[in-house]
Amino acid sequence: MGKLVQKKQSKKPVQKETAKFVSQKAERGQGLKFKLETVATVAAFKPGTKIKYGPNPKRPGSKSFTRYAGYAKAKTVGESFKLGVKLADFLWELERGDYKIVGGERTESQEIAAIGKDAFQKAQRALGSFIGPRGLSMDIHDPRAAAELAKEEAWRAERQKRCEALAKQLGLRVESPEEIEASNESADVRLQRRVTDALSAEKLSAGRKITDADVAEALSVWGFCQNTGRLNVLPEGRKYVYSDTLGAIRRRTGGFGITPPTSRYPNFPKLLCKWLADNSPKVACKFVCSAININANYAGKRHRDQNNEGPSAIRAFGKFKGGKLMYWPGDVKKASRPGVETLAKKDAKVFDLSKATQVFDGNRAHEVEGFEGERYSIVFFTARGYGSLKKPRVNFLKQKAGFPWPTTSELAKLKKATTAV
Repeated sequence: MGKLVQKKQSKKPVQKETAKFVSQKAERGQGLKFKLETVATVAAFKPGTKIKYGPNPKRPGSKSFTRYAGYAKAKTVGESFKLGVKLADFLWELERGDYKIVGGERTESQEIAAIGKDAFQKAQRALGSFIGPRGLSMDIHDPRAAAELAKEEAWRAERQKRCEALAKQLGLRVESPEEIEASNESADVRLQRRVTDALSAEKLSAGRKITDADVAEALSVWGFCQNTGRLNVLPEGRKYVYSDTLGAIRRRTGGFGITPPTSRYPNFPKLLCKWLADNSPKVACKFVCSAININANYAGKRHRDQNNEGPSAIRAFGKFKGGKLMYWPGDVKKASRPGVETLAKKDAKVFDLSKATQVFDGNRAHEVEGFEGERYSIVFFTARGYGSLKKPRVNFLKQKAGFPWPTTSELAKLKKATTAV
């Protein structure tokens, strides 16, 4: 018999798996897109909203199957929460027809009687925490909502794409889902902040002057949080703004401390402070500060800052039209001042922040004009109570994060030099 000759197979190049910097393992509903009407329906839920579940649609033997079996007997939204449902389940299962809204609603007292006060309050908190899809800062029922959401999603997708490319270029390690979860930040925000910090470190290591372009690039990839706490700047009809604070400020819970992003990503504020030193505003002395406010894509309504000590320095970056600062220098702090809404526009000074850094007193009325495009701003300021920060924390801010931390004499000199602004 002749020998069986095996045909040699040509070797194909092994395709390396592309690293995924944003983990795909997540709680159901995280990162998924739902119809706006689905989100609007769930946003209107009350604990007493009556619903009816259908047959278990999950894979037998899975954790989801067991969980669904646990809450499928519920007759209201509140009962579902008590029996283990998660907010994202309502979105996922409503679109798939796994339950129906049967109409009607149990009163608060009826629902408390049925599930108990603790369970009722837990359901209220869960529903109250739902502000709609990420990227939609206006009311879901607003006729502009769909267009606004599409615009925001495109903006966030482009930033994420940029971050993925930079993460590979900078050699960042892919984090596990557990590591991301431990950061208490969403996967995309965590990646964006890691990239910004690494990018800042690279720019700083070059030992050159930090330029406007350097700051603009860093801001364009920073992971902004949806800040619902800045009520004094929230534009009309908005539920949150993209805004973070780096450095040390007075906490809403009391005390004075370093913000978490500063501790985790110190190279970013260090880059911003180096830019401030390299591009010093026109003042007759060193500009000192304890904190930096960074903002994206919103025009702050007219307001006065409440806890600033001394002047602020502000600058805007990005490709946009409009967005000038309106500032009322005559709005000096005194025993009784008129409401900011009563101030006449003719009394305001207008500054183009895209062209020059402006020093001003944030305790006086100011606002940002409407704009089109992508706009970022940074505000350097000293928070009242800065002197109470412990020395080791001050040393961290000065040495690791590069802050020009104020001394009493330096701040007094800065106040005197900027009295007329």
